[in-house]
Amino acid sequence: MRAHFEALDAAEAQIELMSDLGDSVLEYQMDYVYDREGNDQFTITAPESLAGIGGTIAGTDSAQFTLQYDGLSLDDAMPQRTGLTPADGLFCLLNDLRTAQPVQIWSESASGTDFFVLRYEGEDEDGTVEKQVWLTEQGMQPAYAELYAAGSRVLTIRVTAWQET
Repeated sequence: MRAHFEALDAAEAQIELMSDLGDSVLEYQMDYVYDREGNDQFTITAPESLAGIGGTIAGTDSAQFTLQYDGLSLDDAMPQRTGLTPADGLFCLLNDLRTAQPVQIWSESASGTDFFVLRYEGEDEDGTVEKQVWLTEQGMQPAYAELYAAGSRVLTIRVTAWQET
């Protein structure tokens, strides 16, 4: 599975995200472009109040993150806890699929589709981070992911369209 993502040059995705900040749950939709050799880019498409805000993530981690809207750029827009926000969640998840070894892999079926489920665990300065990602068995396409911080689900990612380019 990891070899598939190591060899992936580029992909385009449409995703739905749900961010649970404890006090509020926020939902987003965005278009995402993955480019292994260049910059990943995203554009928020919903909610309407945020539509058009985009971002660029350069390199192999989210250390070079630029937020953009209507010709303006904010270069120091780095999330406080990388990999667990709507802005960089998919970027860091794809990085894990390319480089990290899952601690557990199993198969599941849902709605007539067979999936591999990969579970990742890690630690950062703020505590434990766990990620579970569902990949279609046929094609290895990301379909869904749940990200947890200190045992609480903080972000879900649903991939509604995926095209490897």
